[in-house]
Amino acid sequence: MQAIFLNTFYAENLSGASYAVNKRLELFLRHQIDAKIMTTTFYLTNRYYFENHFPKQKDAFVDFTNVLTDTISVDEESLRPNEDFFNGLGLQIKDTENKAVGKQSEYAQWTTYPDGRILDISYYNQNNNILRTDGYDHRGFLCLKSYYEINDKNQICLTRREHLDLNGHVRLIYYFTLDRDIRKIVWTDLNGVAYLFNNENDLLLCALKQYTNNNLENFFVIADLFVTDTLAKLSQLGVQNNVALFIQLHNIQYKNTSDGQPLRIGYSYPVLNQDLYTGLITLTDRQKQDINHTIHCDNNIYAIAENWFSEKDINDYYSINWDDKEDGLVIISARLDKVKQIDQAIKAVTFAHKRVSKIHLEIWGSGPEKHVLEQLIKQQNAEDYIFIKGTLDNASMKKRMAQAQLHLLTSRNEGLPMVLFEAQLGQTPSICYDIDYGPDAIINNRINGDLIAPNDTKYLAMRLEELFKDPIQGTLRQYAFNTRQTLDKYSESSIWSLWKNLVEQAFNNENSNHRESE
Repeated sequence: MQAIFLNTFYAENLSGASYAVNKRLELFLRHQIDAKIMTTTFYLTNRYYFENHFPKQKDAFVDFTNVLTDTISVDEESLRPNEDFFNGLGLQIKDTENKAVGKQSEYAQWTTYPDGRILDISYYNQNNNILRTDGYDHRGFLCLKSYYEINDKNQICLTRREHLDLNGHVRLIYYFTLDRDIRKIVWTDLNGVAYLFNNENDLLLCALKQYTNNNLENFFVIADLFVTDTLAKLSQLGVQNNVALFIQLHNIQYKNTSDGQPLRIGYSYPVLNQDLYTGLITLTDRQKQDINHTIHCDNNIYAIAENWFSEKDINDYYSINWDDKEDGLVIISARLDKVKQIDQAIKAVTFAHKRVSKIHLEIWGSGPEKHVLEQLIKQQNAEDYIFIKGTLDNASMKKRMAQAQLHLLTSRNEGLPMVLFEAQLGQTPSICYDIDYGPDAIINNRINGDLIAPNDTKYLAMRLEELFKDPIQGTLRQYAFNTRQTLDKYSESSIWSLWKNLVEQAFNNENSNHRESE
């Protein structure tokens, strides 16, 4: 059996959901299950960023275009821009940065991956008009050719993108309109048969069918996706007898909105059409219960947390000493987005700091609200004790989290926040809004942290003051001691037991017969 986890893409900044998917991947690999991550939105940098974030799992990465171009397994080469490479193209590197010139004044400019390998090369004629751009897989081979035209607004537009196999043969072509929409997609199989597609969802389904066409092997597929059209299209994959298709519900809300708007249902298509899938997977029991109350069906809905703690995590946990933490440090690690409501935390910390001056706040993350939050900090005259720090790699963020004495989560909604696991692992208590979903699955109120009413910034400020004005920090110390309960609840053995049972159930005789009858 092979497990396939479908994720959208990877970038320099890693989302909590993408980190969670990798924790699941790591767990399956540790228990001798052949597992792959497959990205479903093509970016040339997907592989690099996946490997950069998760170097130990680099062999588990596949982009869906690799399936269609037969480039899943490739010998890796470190291809770098040097004189020999460009001389082979009939070009000579000039002193000008990232530029090589030909005999007729034509030239090429290149960009590299952050590690210095060639990412792409754009070719220009002597009139400075771009001719095409060649893209290079991070493993060191030419995998892409892009061609351009000028639209009626005199803008350069991508009109054709060719994906190549290792022999340089064109296997997949995207055609675009001058308005930058997909016009058509053509894929050619190994027998030379061409297939036409009108959209990427049909192409993705084709790639998955190609990947799972070995009827002698079972495929346990989890879609960590959220676009309705894509999830609807993927339901067709579940009719194969050797495929068990699950939809992972990362963040799904069933409550009325605060402004009186109608009920908002995330992931509505798979929830309301759950019979089209082998099952739906929620992150918390509370989330599962809300779905059950809405559709009155729990035959194929399962609650499994994606995070878990390894033996190394536990050893690191017991090496932490409260007295080594930074006195008064409060920390937030989140995407700087409106849904995280970090402005509320800033206002609460500002109030508390006036009464307990050692309280200071670090905000780690990036996002569209950065400028707004910086302005708020300035308006509050809090620049000396509230800092927006940017981003860190996961290991460094865990280390900094463990140095804090308190973590805040003031989001409007969540799925199962990975940051709460990281805080607990660092013996750092949390104050969280009691929202859907996740905080109450990790925080036991007044045991290992506080659960407070959403948007109650006055109480949040008062609670900060109360916790930090205690000179011996007795409550915070007790909360920190009690975080070990979380490690027991989410131990590797506990979480793997749930996955193991689900995998076995997915391919038992009863389930296989159900799919055949459909």
